[in-house]
Amino acid sequence: MPKFFSTGDSSSEDETESEASSSSGSESESEDEKPQKKQQVQVQEVKKGPRKVMSAKDKRFDEVKSNIKLLKNAMSINDWNEIVPQFQKVNQQITKLTSLGDEVPTFYISVLVQLEKLIEITHQDKEKVKKMSKTNAKSLNAMRQNIKKNNANYEEAIAAFNEKGAVESEDEKEESEEESESEESSESESEDEKKVTKKKAKGSDSENDSDDDDDDDDSDWGGSTDSSSSEEEASGATGISKWMKTAKTEDSDDDDGFEKVKKKEVKVQRVKEEKVVQEVKPKEQMVLSEENVAKKMEEIMAMRGKKGTNKRDQITQLELLATAKIVPSMTAQVLVALISAQFDSSFTQRNVAATPAEFDIQDPEGSKAGSKENCLWTKCMLNIRALLAVLRENPELTEESTGQSNSAAQAQGNQQPPPEFDDDEDMPIQVSSNLVSFVERLDDELYLSLRMLDSHSPAFLKRLLDIAVLLDLAQEVQDYYAKLNNTTVQARLAMRRLEHLYYKHDSVVEKAAAVTVQKGDRVNNRQAFINDLAMTVYRHGDDSTKTRAMLCHIYYHALHDRFYQARDMLLMSHLQDSVHSINNVPIQILFNRVMAQLGLSAFRCGLIPEAHQCFDELCQNNRLKELLAQGLNMRFHPDRSQEQERAEKKRQTPYHMHLNHDLIESCHLVGAVLIEIPRMVANQHDSKRRFGSKALKRIFENSDRNPLAGPPETTRDVIFAGAKALEKGDWQQCEEHILGLAVWQHLGSEQIVDNVKKMLRQRIQEEALRTFLFAYSAYYEALSGDQLCEMFQLDRTAVNSLVSKMIISDELFASWDQPTRSIVMHKKEKSKLHYLALQFSDTIGKFVETNEKCWDSKYGGYGFRDQKQGQGGQ
Repeated sequence: MPKFFSTGDSSSEDETESEASSSSGSESESEDEKPQKKQQVQVQEVKKGPRKVMSAKDKRFDEVKSNIKLLKNAMSINDWNEIVPQFQKVNQQITKLTSLGDEVPTFYISVLVQLEKLIEITHQDKEKVKKMSKTNAKSLNAMRQNIKKNNANYEEAIAAFNEKGAVESEDEKEESEEESESEESSESESEDEKKVTKKKAKGSDSENDSDDDDDDDDSDWGGSTDSSSSEEEASGATGISKWMKTAKTEDSDDDDGFEKVKKKEVKVQRVKEEKVVQEVKPKEQMVLSEENVAKKMEEIMAMRGKKGTNKRDQITQLELLATAKIVPSMTAQVLVALISAQFDSSFTQRNVAATPAEFDIQDPEGSKAGSKENCLWTKCMLNIRALLAVLRENPELTEESTGQSNSAAQAQGNQQPPPEFDDDEDMPIQVSSNLVSFVERLDDELYLSLRMLDSHSPAFLKRLLDIAVLLDLAQEVQDYYAKLNNTTVQARLAMRRLEHLYYKHDSVVEKAAAVTVQKGDRVNNRQAFINDLAMTVYRHGDDSTKTRAMLCHIYYHALHDRFYQARDMLLMSHLQDSVHSINNVPIQILFNRVMAQLGLSAFRCGLIPEAHQCFDELCQNNRLKELLAQGLNMRFHPDRSQEQERAEKKRQTPYHMHLNHDLIESCHLVGAVLIEIPRMVANQHDSKRRFGSKALKRIFENSDRNPLAGPPETTRDVIFAGAKALEKGDWQQCEEHILGLAVWQHLGSEQIVDNVKKMLRQRIQEEALRTFLFAYSAYYEALSGDQLCEMFQLDRTAVNSLVSKMIISDELFASWDQPTRSIVMHKKEKSKLHYLALQFSDTIGKFVETNEKCWDSKYGGYGFRDQKQGQGGQ
């Protein structure tokens, strides 16, 4: 029945009013608010779907996965401040899992492996760490320590994961690809569904607008709407959810002819396009014209020394600029900047603890270059040679025009530091960039590399070959400055060359010359060559350079057993009086080396007393290694600070310049035995006897404390056993002990060793004879000279001269009987009773003196004092 003819009651009127108000409200709504309401309705209807039932174990795993996802996000951006708390949360959840009996999941082990690799890569990249903030860097260090402790608990699981890593990585890639494809397909399907629902929604709206009357009729008469609602209830879909796509429905029904496009193919194409662009970019090279080189030089010099600049990139750019064909002055400027940049990447700084062992260039991956051509020291040396060639070919170029600092002004400035700086450490470092400073810096790099390398490694032997190359370069640079009449620079370079030549023996250089050419050195008439270098320094050098040259010259003469010449030079220079007041530790070390070599020279020449005097000051305090800068002795300075230890390490001598401290100590002890043992026997009853050698006195005191000592093992024990045999007059056993030492092989050639052993044998026989006469002369009326010759296997002339010297010096109270060739004793030696009586009288005198002092202090006077005063008054 039409509504115009209906008998409208109140309920029908209310319904009609509500419908009218809803229709008017819907018409007033904007078109922008309609899709938002549709989305809200869609989300509400989707939430009304069936719930997914999960076990407690799966829930715990999902929580761990969610936190691991946050951890990976922080790892991807290197946010270590966020990684630390997330890592702690994940570990707490894993401990809960293990406490409930669950196994450690594999995805947690994989995250541990990834995190450990990321920490190692980030820590190796020093430039990246420098760019970090302080808090982020601290978090990285803390995370580095925590990951080691944490992974120690899962070593077996990590090892098993690493073994299966390759297979699992491939499976994970396939799964990730499948998941990405499924996600993309689901996204495309959802978009298609949205389009279809929008179309159907629009159609339904239009139908509702056009057929309002029909709907009203149906609602009034209860027609087809009831049947449709019953069908919807039977299907279980209500509202907009009935238009949603389900797994059972086929794609052909709802696609409406649209094709799905995968986004993965587009991504692959983009990646390929980016790779092609990156490959094409390096092919574009800058035109190396003078203007471009000048602009690039300004950019590089402006960025030099700033934080965040890559030194390797600057070196490669400068190497490229050095190949340009430009004006010689600009080429020299580029080479100067390149050499300075290469030295900036080296390690001769004040902090020695953080220095690498070699001055090698590194590949972009960070690994050291293996070939010698790629060594940064060699590249720098070749660049200096190129700069020298440019300066030789163009004499008009000066130091100022090529960007170099004035070498003469630098030499004058180095003599006296500015007065406003009291300490050397406070004085600013002057960076010089001239040819002579480059050679000196190259020498410093080589010296430090030799000092830091292991002396038994093949790299050390390879590095020794660079000395000849450096000497050749220094000679060429010195010749260049000789043409410019720059005498101060000549003296500096001559000193550098002399420091690499003075410690080499001429015989060693001759043997080396038979194998290879000795660059920078001379084989024939080498003594004159060394003298010329020293004279150059004496004429044009400053005070400290002259002192070093004098010490090197003395060392060279002593090395070749020219003892008297070396001794005269040392005494005329008066260095032994002023060296201890010089505030220059390297000069003091060089002086100690000279004194040790002088002692060895005297010992090889058979001058035992002179050798003992040279060794006495070095060996008396058991600090020989420290004084020669051949090692650190932590026993004497346990409270040494780190700065002092670093300074001492920096002053150490390279291994190829070392002196054999065992040989020096053996020569000193043997000389002390030959000098002190006869004196000890002559004054054996004297309570005031004193040792001339503190080292020998220390050995005797240690032996007195250990009366049950075993057979001799060390060098000191063997020498002490020889001293005991010499004390008894048994020269054969003493000779067996002392000449059996293996340390004599380090004295030099075989001829020198044989001569030294002959000299020691003769000196042991002579000192044994003197010891015998001191010990047993009181028990004889007369001694036959021929019998003494047979006992000690000495010539008659040697026995006659030795006994005559003892008689003249009043060491032996005897006389010669020429017809019988015998020694007649005069019995004037003091016996043991005489010595005891003298000691008794001395002690009684001390007791009387102390008694008088006590009486005077108590009673104020004593009879003997008055008598002494009266005698003094007379």
